[in-house]
Amino acid sequence: MTKHRLELFSDGVFAIVLTLLVLDLRIPAAHGLAGLREILPALLVHAGSFFVVGSFWVVHHGGMARITEIKSHTLLLNLLSLFWVTLIPFGARNAAQRPLDPLGASLLAATTGFYLASLMWMRLTAHSAIDDNPAMRSWRRFRITLVSVIVLADFGSAALAWVTDWPAYVAIFGSAVFMFAMPSPPEVEQRIAAATAV
Repeated sequence: MTKHRLELFSDGVFAIVLTLLVLDLRIPAAHGLAGLREILPALLVHAGSFFVVGSFWVVHHGGMARITEIKSHTLLLNLLSLFWVTLIPFGARNAAQRPLDPLGASLLAATTGFYLASLMWMRLTAHSAIDDNPAMRSWRRFRITLVSVIVLADFGSAALAWVTDWPAYVAIFGSAVFMFAMPSPPEVEQRIAAATAV
């Protein structure tokens, strides 16, 4: 399978997940500000979940940018990472309907951790042109360490959600912000090349 076909399939899954998120929004029974108050938790969960899934799409694209060979285990790990993304609408629906119930928050934090762990595993087992660049190796070790810490924080927050759910919401959004803010491997490679050329 070509990398292009794998990316198209993954993009399709992300697009469907984003569509499923918006389908969970319901018209409130009340009108005006009362209606807005009624659907405010669902709107907040939708906005947060949309940002999380969108940032995961960006991270997935960056991770795949320089992969040169797609093997069977790459396909399986990609499917595994996408599986966790498809559970986000279910967790979001639970969180929107019962924001203070631990199930939705715990499920969202756990799926976030499992997605990042699966994606990291896929990336570590696939050969990338960046892996051949000696200047990138220390950055890669740093990124693996940082993502591992984020994954552990997500799993810890998923467990802690059964005591109090707010840490799970913070961990979910924090994971997305960190992953979105981190430069992609091609961006770092360009910076290193520019710095060594000067």
